[in-house]
Amino acid sequence: MAKKPVARSVSVAMFALVALFVVLLAVSVDAENAPVRLVGAVQWIGGLGMALALDTGGSIRIDLASVELTDYQGLTSGDRVIVTGVLSARRDRVIATAIARTP
Repeated sequence: MAKKPVARSVSVAMFALVALFVVLLAVSVDAENAPVRLVGAVQWIGGLGMALALDTGGSIRIDLASVELTDYQGLTSGDRVIVTGVLSARRDRVIATAIARTP
C-alpha cells in the first residue's frame, strides 16, 4: 500500500510536466507569429523578394508573396519603406503582409 502514494505523485508530476510543455509550446508558436515592423531603405527588389537596409543597421530579406502587388509595384533601390510582417519559421527573413512608402 505504500507504493500507491508514490505512483500518484509520479502521475501528478507527469501531468504537470505535460501541462508545462503544452503552455511553453503555445507561447513559442505565438512568439513566432508576432508581427514585426521594420523601417529602412530598399536595397534591391525582384520577383517576390526584396532586401531591406534597416535604419537600425544591417539588412534582412523580405518575402513579398503575401503582399498585394500594388503595395510594392514601382519600388526601386533607395526607396524608404515600412514593412509589416512576421518572421519566417527559420528566422532568416520576414514574410511581409504590408509595405508602405515613407517620405
